[in-house]
Order: sequence, then C-alpha cells, then structure tokens
Amino acid sequence: MLPRHGHFALFKRRRLHGRQGLFAAVIATTLLVATSPYAQASDSGWAPSNWTGVVGGPPVPGTGLPPAATPVNPTTVGPVADLAPTYEGQATCDPAPKPGAIRASDLIKATYGATQEVWISRGCDVGDQSEHKEGRALDWMTNVRKAQDRANAETFLQWLLGPDAAGVSYGNAMRMGVMYIGWNDRIWRGYDVARGWTELKGCFAKTDPGSDTTCHRNHIHISFTWDGAAAITSLWTGNPVTAPYCPRVSSGATTKFPEARGELVATPNVRVLDTRAGVGVLGRCRLQQDRWTGDSHRLFPRVTGVGGIPVDNVGSVRVRVTAQGSNANAKVRLWSPGQSNSQSLFEVAMNSDASAETTVPVSTDGTIALSTSTGATDLVVEVLGYYRADATGAAAALPTTTSGSTPSGGIPAFTPAPTTTPAKAPEQAPAQTVIPASPPPLEPEPSEFHPVGSVLGFETTSDAPIQAGESRTVSLAGLPAEARSAVVFVTTKQAPKRGFLLIGRSSSADTLKVQFPKTVMKKAVMIVPVSGSNVTMSASPSSAVQIRVEVLGYGTSDSPPTVKPLAPKLMMQGAIDPAKPQLFKAARKFGLPGMKRLKAVLLRVQTRKAAADGTLAVFASGGTAPGTRSAPVMANSKYAALVLAPVGADGKIQVSSTVAANFTATLVGFVK
Repeated sequence: MLPRHGHFALFKRRRLHGRQGLFAAVIATTLLVATSPYAQASDSGWAPSNWTGVVGGPPVPGTGLPPAATPVNPTTVGPVADLAPTYEGQATCDPAPKPGAIRASDLIKATYGATQEVWISRGCDVGDQSEHKEGRALDWMTNVRKAQDRANAETFLQWLLGPDAAGVSYGNAMRMGVMYIGWNDRIWRGYDVARGWTELKGCFAKTDPGSDTTCHRNHIHISFTWDGAAAITSLWTGNPVTAPYCPRVSSGATTKFPEARGELVATPNVRVLDTRAGVGVLGRCRLQQDRWTGDSHRLFPRVTGVGGIPVDNVGSVRVRVTAQGSNANAKVRLWSPGQSNSQSLFEVAMNSDASAETTVPVSTDGTIALSTSTGATDLVVEVLGYYRADATGAAAALPTTTSGSTPSGGIPAFTPAPTTTPAKAPEQAPAQTVIPASPPPLEPEPSEFHPVGSVLGFETTSDAPIQAGESRTVSLAGLPAEARSAVVFVTTKQAPKRGFLLIGRSSSADTLKVQFPKTVMKKAVMIVPVSGSNVTMSASPSSAVQIRVEVLGYGTSDSPPTVKPLAPKLMMQGAIDPAKPQLFKAARKFGLPGMKRLKAVLLRVQTRKAAADGTLAVFASGGTAPGTRSAPVMANSKYAALVLAPVGADGKIQVSSTVAANFTATLVGFVK
C-alpha cells in the first residue's frame, strides 16, 4: 500500500504554499577557538573549536603534521562531473556491502595501507536510520587526536573535496557519489555544498574523549548516494551519470472502474512512457525513490488517446512495464491514481533490468501511476490492449507475468499473455544481514533535528504590531545559522479585523498561511521554513495583528521534521526538588513510538506552588538541562508553557527545576 504523505503541519493542517524544498545558503563564519576542561594534549595538535564554513577540504586542518599520501584517481576524469547528489535517506534493510562502498574502502586501503579499518554493514535492528543498513556507508577508523591518522584523513578530504584534476569544485566527491561526510565535530553535505561544514549534534560542547565516536573524531563517516553505491559514477567508470531525476508531480484523479470486465481489446504495442527517450515525461529523467515522508516521487503516464487506444470508455489497460538500469535493489509498484492499494510488479537487482506484464485500472484522467522503492531507475511502459469501461459480466482473469532481473540491457522478448494464471514466480531470497565480526563502536547518524525546549523567539510590542499589508523580516532567538526549518508556537491577538499571516522565507513559495480571528487570541504549533534565524511575516491587507513566536526546535536538513499531534494525555506530575531531578519513561508509552522513530515529545507543562521564580527544564536522560527558558516557574502563581523535549537513548526524559515547585506535564504530540 502506498501511503498518502504530508507534513509541515500540526493539529489543524495548513497548506504549504509552493514547494517544500529548503534552499541552501552560503554560511560566512569566523574561527573561534573554545576552551574546555577536556581539551587534552594529543600528538596531532587537536584542540576544540567551533569553526564552521565553506572550504574545499577538511575543516580546521592541523599544522605540523607528518606527510600523507594522496589517492590516485582510478580513471581519467573529464570536464563534466556527475549529477549533484540529493539526500536519499535509508529506506530499506539490505546491509550487504554495495560496490561503491567496497571500492571506496579499497581505495583508502590502497592509499594508506591494507591495515586500515573500514566498516560498511550494520544490522538493521541496531540503532536508528543509517545508510550502513543499506550497505552504502563506510566508517574509516582514523583518529583526529593522532598525528598520522589526522594527516591521512585531512589529505584524503583535501583530495575528495578540493578541485579535481579537471578543475571541478568538490569534483572527486561528486564523481564518487558522496551524500554526506561526518568528521571532527562537523558534517559536510554533498547535496548542499553551499552550507559547507556545520556543527554535528552539539559536538562543539562535547570535547571529552568519551564523545569521540558520537562526534566523529575517531573515524570518518561517508554515506553514498545510490548512484555512488552502485559504482556507476565517473570516478569508477570514467562516464559521468548526468540523467536528472523526474520532477515531483501529483494527481487528483480517481478510479471509476476498479475491475476489468469483458474481453481484452488487443492493440499494437503503444509506448506511452520511456524516461530515457523523454517519452511521456517533460524530458530525459529517472524515477527516484521517496527520500522522506511526504516526498512522493511518482510517474503518471497517460494511457488513453494514444496509438489505437480510445480517449473514452477505457476501464483498464494491459501493460508491459520495464525497469532499466536500476541503481539499487528495488521494487517497482503500479496502481491507478485514486486507489489506496498498489501492486508490486517485480523486484529488480542493482545495475539490472526487469519487466512484467499486468492489467491495471485507468483513472478518470486516463493515467496510471508508478513508483520505485529504492534508488532510481529508468522506466518503459507499453500498452498491449484495453478493457472497455462499459463491458459487463464477471471480472476478467488478470495474470501478471514477470521476467526476473537480468544485467542491464538483457531484457528478453515477451510472449503473448497466457490465458490461465501461471505458477507463481519464486520470490527473490531476502538480502542477508552482514555484520562485521568485530564492528567499530556504533555512532548515531547525523541528527538533523534539534529540540530546544522553549525559547521566546520574537514578540511584537503594543505600539508596533505587524501592520496590514506589511512584510517584516525578523530574527528568531534560539535559531543557528544552519537552521532550515523551525517548530514554533505562534500566538496571534488584538487584530481589529480577521485576516491572515504568511510566515516563512522571504519567497512566497516557502511560506505557511495562518488565519487569525478578530480581537480574540489564537494559538497554533507549526513547522515553518526559515533561513538561519531569519523569518518573514507578511500580513494580509485587511488587518494589523500582534504576534508572539516561541521556538521549540529546529531542523537543519533538506527535509523538515515530522510533528505528530496526539490527544492530550497526562504524562507526569508531582513535586520536584532542585536537588533531585526526575526520570520518566516516554518511548512505547502514552501512544508514543519506539526509540527508532521517536526524537522528541511535545508537552504542555504547568508549574505552580513555588516560593520563588525559576525555570523547569525537560530534556533527554543522560543529558544536561538546556540553557533556554523552557517552562518558567512564577512565584505564588500558575504558569503554563509548551515545551519540546528530546528523548534519551534509553527512551526516557529528565525533569529538573531551579526552584522547588509542583508541575504537571501533558503530552500533546511528538517528533519522529
């Protein structure tokens, strides 16, 4: 079944204007060396710093390091590099090492010695989302605190991210299909090079050696795109992969005739889709997997009114679907727009072709729908015949025949569809889990979402509301330069007339619309696109309005976080002593998911019965209280606040307070 996705909304779903993609921005920063009690001497000269920025090489390179070898390109590179990477997060369980990861590991060992430790696979039941679980990520165990290790790593990164032999910026990374890199407290994204190196998981404050794995100081992590994983990119083949991905499209059509009836009306084969030839699409492109929830990459070829197929009175069509050159082990699915269920046509192996014949209902706009589960592939669809919509009688027998998966270019010819249902084709054996006998310490994958508790980001004053028709760009407190989306608690009030606000980036294509009533207060939790700390608020011409924006968390990836509302549930309550923080279990309780999907909980926190002002904080177990206002405690009065709290690795959250108080925490949602 293909779920219908959506995001960027909570409680009352609000329409996102324009596309939901997040634009990149060049981050200009300065070097600032931090001091820390954990800054330990090392023979590499490593010291903690909070530098971020754009550079074609390693971040904060060391000085006085020993010499290190530079990798030798396996092939001669030309002036054209491969298609720029996009983010393709882990979506399946297939940890067998993929060719591109193996070749990258071999290149590292050929350059720096056969004794280098490089790990690729990870069991699918271990940890959170990770490209290791698809065999397309590697961990090279090299330590920033050791002089030779650091020299090796930085020389490799200079080769990988600097101009290549043809002068292409980040050329070898593009030619290898590097999606992102984690190293030395930072992350670099091949799908967003303009952001440069940015902080990884709050590591600038985690300078102790115990955080070296989490902060990628004792290894380099590299995740590959599916083109890179398939080893079809120009670093290995000399031929760049330049075919773009088909743009996202949607369909509002429905299905009137879910069953084929009567006899098949055979027609000469009509090719209605050929992505390599640009037939049935706007131009040459490949169908890509859904990269995150709500991405919805689909193709909707029109199958009526072409060749010998009439425009009207077509209920179903008999089609042959062929996948060509899939860059991943994938399943191709087919359905009629408007149907809630799809059929799995076939499985295609990496760098292979596969095909199937089947019958599918036609939607009200004369189209059918296709998707691929993993990676990207070219598709060909040929119509072999059709069933009339006005036909009567019993539902027709609709056999599906498959060709199996063969190396690219090897699809055999098809015989006419059989008149009886053939024996079921044997299922492909599931991929075997490959786990190293002595794996390195497992690092959490780069976190792209950061709860901050609650921070007052912006508030208008009584004499300076957002005026009718005004567009105002403000800076939200609590957001760093790398923020691309923010979870905010918005309050509007004191509007002389009802109207609306557009909140987001300065471009109208990246805003959310918030309706506000006359006079009375309205509150909403929403996810808005931001550019670093900047957000633009544009009022409708009808009315001025006062607004308060509280920042609960932010995302730094191209895909915004997903916030799920829940019916309010009392999660915890009682008295709290400043000297005795309390722990509460969250994962798999109160309707919450397990740790693989749970990032943070959204709580309505009320404090009362305190003798003095203070702050109550809710944060991940094993962590430290955030330096934010969180839930204020007001002396001799009640106070309620909305707080977004991260969940610890053990599924628990911790509560602490600077003063003695009573509190109640009600669960109203979560981030996954």
